[in-house]
Amino acid sequence: MQRAYSRTRILLALGVILVLIMADHLNSPTFAFNSGQGNVQTALMQRDESACAPCGAPCPSTRD
Repeated sequence: MQRAYSRTRILLALGVILVLIMADHLNSPTFAFNSGQGNVQTALMQRDESACAPCGAPCPSTRD
């Protein structure tokens, strides 16, 4: 009795599907935004070097 599938063909098909999913994921605007390349400022880019808190919050004495 012959097998209805070939292990090589299944692995090849899964590999092609994985490549297509990764190509779509890496070219998505969401991925670019999350990696800081979406032409928008993220919280990490907006950190103020003179801030007291490590998150970039202003010091209480400098707030209005």
